[in-house]
Amino acid sequence: MPKYRVRDADSYGHAVGILMLDYRGPFIPGDVGNATTYAYPVLFKVVKGLTFDRVLAADKSAEADIIEAAQELERFGVRGISSDCGFLIQYQRAVANSVKVPVFMSSLLQIPFLSMMFDPSRPIGCITATRRSLGNQVLEMAGIRSDINVVVHGMEGHEHFRWSILEEGGELDSDRIEEEIILEAKAMVDQHPDMGAILLECSLMPPYAASVQKATGLPVFDFVTMINYFHEGTHRRAYQGYY
Repeated sequence: MPKYRVRDADSYGHAVGILMLDYRGPFIPGDVGNATTYAYPVLFKVVKGLTFDRVLAADKSAEADIIEAAQELERFGVRGISSDCGFLIQYQRAVANSVKVPVFMSSLLQIPFLSMMFDPSRPIGCITATRRSLGNQVLEMAGIRSDINVVVHGMEGHEHFRWSILEEGGELDSDRIEEEIILEAKAMVDQHPDMGAILLECSLMPPYAASVQKATGLPVFDFVTMINYFHEGTHRRAYQGYY
């Protein structure tokens, strides 16, 4: 049997650490913040005082607290660190420079990869929580160059999404959220019928990915596809079978 040393951790064996906003809302199955979303153990760490508004404002004073939380996850033995907000891409470089494990703070990091799958004329659709805050500067932080064809639609114009998620209403009607996201996805594809794939930026959107795919017929990616991709790379299995 191998020998093991004690480390500064309350529990062991977590595959991925997830930095969480200081946010009040229900995290349903499929949400990044729901442990049953994953087929492997994850460790959540709330960054106290890190509100959605502070992230949207790119609050530089939050950086030290985010780094401290990431370093704690690393001490606890996670193999990689993600988050529950695509806009935390604004702190991607600072966190990656502060820990030794891989860091993938935003679902937006997948867009450059997705863009290589299709003819450059075919856009990648991105549905975000709020279009007003997802400008070129934020996209560039995720490696999305100006020559990558991305179409961005926001959900802030949908009443229930705005109230329950952006305004932290305290209650979430998943059927209504699903309807609103499907409406936005269909509108985006109607405007761009040659669209190649859809990326759901917000960490609360993965529960609706299957419905978006059924409604549009397109490949759909989100936070969970990114986190699962990382996990697959760090937990390879030996193949058995017949030849």
